[in-house]
Amino acid sequence: THAAGTDAGDAASSSAGSSSAAPISCAPEDAQQSIAQLQAVLAAAHKYGVLRLLRWAEGQLCDKLSCEMACSLLSLAHVYGATELERNCLAFMKANMPNVVKRAEFATLPPEALVKFNMHCAGIEPSEEEPGRKRKRDDE
Repeated sequence: THAAGTDAGDAASSSAGSSSAAPISCAPEDAQQSIAQLQAVLAAAHKYGVLRLLRWAEGQLCDKLSCEMACSLLSLAHVYGATELERNCLAFMKANMPNVVKRAEFATLPPEALVKFNMHCAGIEPSEEEPGRKRKRDDE
């Protein structure tokens, strides 16, 4: 019984030690896994129309914005119609423009995302001028 108690104690101390030694925010692989899981949740919430879950995932991803993730998260926000995430990405990218535009991911942004970024930097709200939409004709 003594050996089993020691093994259990060692397992408890090693698991406690590993959780305190490597918090999620400091371990890059854990952070990447967390972001990947949140991206999957966002995609599933969009697919199944679960708006509350979509908004929750958006908020969580907004908290994880960084120069490394801004472009991919903007693309993701564009695909899934995540307006809060898109707004936060655009604001973050504008505030950190020198670091963001140097990244290879910036060059791979879809054209629609680049247009939104340029409009945001120019101070134009997307609702003011929507490219590709034609005005109604006044036939009367």
